[in-house]
Amino acid sequence: MRTIDDYLAELGGALHVRGAVRRRFLRECRDHLADAAAEHGEHEAVRAFGPASEIAAAFDVEVAARRGVRSTFATVAAVLATGGSTLALIHAASTDTTAPAWWAVAFFVGAQVAAVAAGLALVQALVLRRSTMAPAEVVLLARRNGCALVAAGVTMFSAGAAVPGRGSAVVLLAGPVLACAALVAVMRARALARRLDGHDALAVRPPLEDLGRLVRVPVPPLDARRLLLVTTAVAAAGAFARDRVEHGSVGEAFAFAGLEGLAVVVCFLVLGPALGLRRR
Repeated sequence: MRTIDDYLAELGGALHVRGAVRRRFLRECRDHLADAAAEHGEHEAVRAFGPASEIAAAFDVEVAARRGVRSTFATVAAVLATGGSTLALIHAASTDTTAPAWWAVAFFVGAQVAAVAAGLALVQALVLRRSTMAPAEVVLLARRNGCALVAAGVTMFSAGAAVPGRGSAVVLLAGPVLACAALVAVMRARALARRLDGHDALAVRPPLEDLGRLVRVPVPPLDARRLLLVTTAVAAAGAFARDRVEHGSVGEAFAFAGLEGLAVVVCFLVLGPALGLRRR
């Protein structure tokens, strides 16, 4: 006949969560079991509470999902703050500085990757925050958040290398500091999710399906190839229009649109599996 102490020892051994959350959960379980034992006896209270392994697994998944959603909100805030710091850095740059082409390319690609990855993570988090999130989904969310933070850092570094200058240290450091804090939250969620069963399952989440669920409007489903085609066309058209608005010639606008389309294709092929856009 198992006692409450035996059951809690088994439950604690099955839990992957550590720290204050773990201690509070075990304390609440002890209080609940003690109340049930006062009415029905220890054996019946333990039996009715459920298998320790199942209780632990459910709680681990709940905590991992909660950490994943919170780290996503932190990531979006950090990406926006880093974007603000980057703009401040650009405005504080010397007026006679000419940016090398490769730093300009790294800046624009990094900024777009950061925006796309953060947007994918935010839509996924908003869709899944009130439902059960599998460990593989939490791992995917962490990858999207991590990609957004790294790309935001690359964007700011590229801007600083391309157009050096002087600016307020507080403004320039605000974004990177928030990004570091968000990265810690992302790594905590990822570390917990990777200790759970099923974390290594390949998670692919078409963004348009998540967007349709979020806004509750029917969105035509697109497979990976059609999604790439549509995204490339839209990005190239936007680049062409932007260059023409900035008084570029038609030939320059077409060249800029081609580079934009090429960047989209390369990023999709390289980062698509990590961002859950396509299978490896």
